[in-house]
Amino acid sequence: MDRKLAITLGLLLISGIAITLAAYFFGVFKFDLKVAFALRGEDDPGIAALMTAVSFLGDSWVPVVTVFAVAAICAWKKRWIEAVFVVATLSSGVLGGVLKMLVGRVRPPSFTLNPWDIFQYFNQYSYPSGHVLYFVVFYGFSAYLAWKFLSGWLQWIIIAVCTTLIVLIGPSRIYLGEHWVSDVIGSYIIGTFWLIILILLYQFVLYRRGLKEDDVDSLENPENITYPY
Repeated sequence: MDRKLAITLGLLLISGIAITLAAYFFGVFKFDLKVAFALRGEDDPGIAALMTAVSFLGDSWVPVVTVFAVAAICAWKKRWIEAVFVVATLSSGVLGGVLKMLVGRVRPPSFTLNPWDIFQYFNQYSYPSGHVLYFVVFYGFSAYLAWKFLSGWLQWIIIAVCTTLIVLIGPSRIYLGEHWVSDVIGSYIIGTFWLIILILLYQFVLYRRGLKEDDVDSLENPENITYPY
């Protein structure tokens, strides 16, 4: 592993653990309350519509449908490993659910639990933001695949859309009163860490597959074998 990447992962891990422990032991921070009070009464129709639309992409079964749709496209293109790892981005939901139960932080006062929410048991808690975790991991991995396999205008459109959604989902959760600011900050940190781990695992699987394909090629074509003597 590259030294800079190892340092980045280490810093993300330490930061994620630190803010998670702070959320557990100290609850809501002063700056969380200040931002929440500042946004109270703010109701710009245009901004509200945009924030609601972005947030909707992470509601209920929408993430599952979106993930499996992208995985189906990968499978259609015979990119089986990519399809598996796209589905694996749903692991962010498991990670988020576990952390929510461990931290048990209360939601902002304006939050109302949707009675139709299929994940009420987890979503009654605030930290971390499941939406932000999902957006960073899924749309981040999708942008990575677009950078790796596509080219031209389609590549840049997909990367731009994924990046925009990742940037907007945090503010949308705060604006709509669903999360505290520190929920979002912690989720961006943890989500980025998990995204890098998934990409590294994906690259490792490709590497191992490449080695196996080289072994098969050597058996089928003995003339390609190189001997150390």
